[in-house]
Amino acid sequence: MKARWLGFVSIALLALVSCSTVDPVTGKRVQNMYLIQDDVQMGREVMADTVAAMRKEGVRINKDAEQVAKLQTIVRRITTVSHMPDLPYQVTLFETNIVNAFAAPGGQMGVFTGLYHPEMGLVKDDDELAAVIAHEIAHVTCRHTTEALTRGMPLQLVLLGASIYAESKGKQDLAMGLAAGFLVYQGLVLPKFSRADESEADSVGLMYMAKAGYDPNAAIRIWERAAARGKDPKLFAMFSSHPTDSARASALRKLLPKALAEYERARDNPSRP
Repeated sequence: MKARWLGFVSIALLALVSCSTVDPVTGKRVQNMYLIQDDVQMGREVMADTVAAMRKEGVRINKDAEQVAKLQTIVRRITTVSHMPDLPYQVTLFETNIVNAFAAPGGQMGVFTGLYHPEMGLVKDDDELAAVIAHEIAHVTCRHTTEALTRGMPLQLVLLGASIYAESKGKQDLAMGLAAGFLVYQGLVLPKFSRADESEADSVGLMYMAKAGYDPNAAIRIWERAAARGKDPKLFAMFSSHPTDSARASALRKLLPKALAEYERARDNPSRP
């Protein structure tokens, strides 16, 4: 049984190593065992689950037609200039005081009205709203979720394989512990973007919003505002995760000249999206 378990893990890891593909944003080769179609399907399932959970809590969804139309326009303008304009992008508005927005693989995006709440929100105008959406679209085009899932696969396989092996030897307590570790790792660790992923989404998103004709200064304003609020518990993952808010504002400021040049070109282009 031990030999079969080791063989299973070895074959799975070998398959993982062979799943090299080209990053659509950087053009570099990366490890991603998922196809674009997998991203799309995964995103649809995540959004369906999110919508179901929100409805169960009585949250109004897509009821503000004017705001939904605004979000759709922003998404269309940004995705048109993105590296993956043909994905089936869709944005859903959740009327709740959560200060956040999110993107699932394949182009599904969610925006919570708390993001632009007059008092506790962080977004004060359309350019700042576009900055948040551009950041989320960058996570999609960079394929951060499925790349992270791929990077985490070796440890998942080891934990799962060890659990199967322990159970076969009658070590039920050990098997249960390993299985629990697998579930915790899968559910809590993998979905979190790394420092590099967040920084890349910041920089790529900055260029997307600028090329779409939105003022890139808005992105810096958001992170400065978030830094001023410190460890506010109302600020969700995007605004409280690493790197720090002040560091993100500083990094974006260095990219601002290039982004402003793109912004001016977009404003001078009568056929811009």
